[in-house]
Amino acid sequence: MKWNLNTISIKILLCCCLFFVQFKSARALQLSDSAQVSLLTVAPGSELYSAFGHSGIRVKDFKQNIDAVFNYGTFNFYQPNFYVNFVRGRLLYMIDVGSFDDFMAMYEYEERSVEEDVLNLTNEEQQRIFAFLVHNAQPENRDYRYEFFFDNCATRIRDVFESELEGKLHFNYSGFDTTKTLRQMLDLYVNNSHWVQFGFYLILGLPCDVVATPRTQAFLPDYLQKTFKQASLETESGSKPFVSQSHTLLKYPLPTKSNDFFTPVNCLLVLLVFVIAITVIEVKRNKHYFSFDFLLFFIAGLLGTFFLGMWAFTEHYSVAENLNVLWAIPFFLPLSFLLFFKRFRLFNFQWLRIIYVWLLLLLPLQFILPQPFYIGISLVILSLVIRAWSGARFLGKLK
Repeated sequence: MKWNLNTISIKILLCCCLFFVQFKSARALQLSDSAQVSLLTVAPGSELYSAFGHSGIRVKDFKQNIDAVFNYGTFNFYQPNFYVNFVRGRLLYMIDVGSFDDFMAMYEYEERSVEEDVLNLTNEEQQRIFAFLVHNAQPENRDYRYEFFFDNCATRIRDVFESELEGKLHFNYSGFDTTKTLRQMLDLYVNNSHWVQFGFYLILGLPCDVVATPRTQAFLPDYLQKTFKQASLETESGSKPFVSQSHTLLKYPLPTKSNDFFTPVNCLLVLLVFVIAITVIEVKRNKHYFSFDFLLFFIAGLLGTFFLGMWAFTEHYSVAENLNVLWAIPFFLPLSFLLFFKRFRLFNFQWLRIIYVWLLLLLPLQFILPQPFYIGISLVILSLVIRAWSGARFLGKLK
């Protein structure tokens, strides 16, 4: 999947304009008998926008001076209400068309492998696919509502061929893992980046913990490629493989796993040690540092409010029903301010006790929840338990 803002650079936009002019009468343009239509699969990169790879459709016909790549992974940064639409899950992506040479130059620069699978299509089928793509790439047709798992740059390509080949394309899903959830599918690609994985576990909710069917797995370009390689085309004389030949156009090693000490788990462990140290000092001095609680509770409450807001007020399918609100309790947000008011001592005491008991129960209960928490979240919960206990203990003495 391609989230790179460079795709909307002036160079690419100018290239698009040139292709739109060239293909304006594409319905009347007949591909020659030497034309080829192929699937291009780009390997994952080291940046977040490139972590899952990318897919494109190449149409090559040197007799007609055509060598174009169509892809569904571009968005216009300057579209109206861009940030609002991005946050609310209403961002429009679009099909983009550019030259094959520019496509390859970009991934050679990024040092990402590119594989090509030539599709076993008749000239008539190639013509149908090409005409559809050119029509779809017109300004009035090119936009679509992006959805990460079910309508993205890879699934759109599958749907194009399914639709235009009119039921003749059959997928064979033998050998596909039918046990992994959507979240676990993502883990295969973000294990190399601890902080990205941490972020995904925080923001993605229960919908990501359903089993990913073989068809659904095509949201990942690698699995779209596998789907195409195992597919067959129905013909009058029987069936034939959908992919006729495969080539490696660029070959680079995949990004390696980071061995940095600065990982989420290590940082959260440092937080827990600091919380324990502060609490021990408080007990010895018979004091309580509410300013520290304010900082910890405020951040937890802010996170919980964010999770709840994304769940309730956006159209992002994958962030709904986020059980991280069970520890990042939105009520922490107002509570963090109330801690400084003496007239709310009894109120704060009661609520800190409730939160302490609840989070203490959540420590073991988290392991049977349908949504897995990030491996380091236990350290956060334990930190909150200690501070809620310490605050309730201190306020209890002042009653």
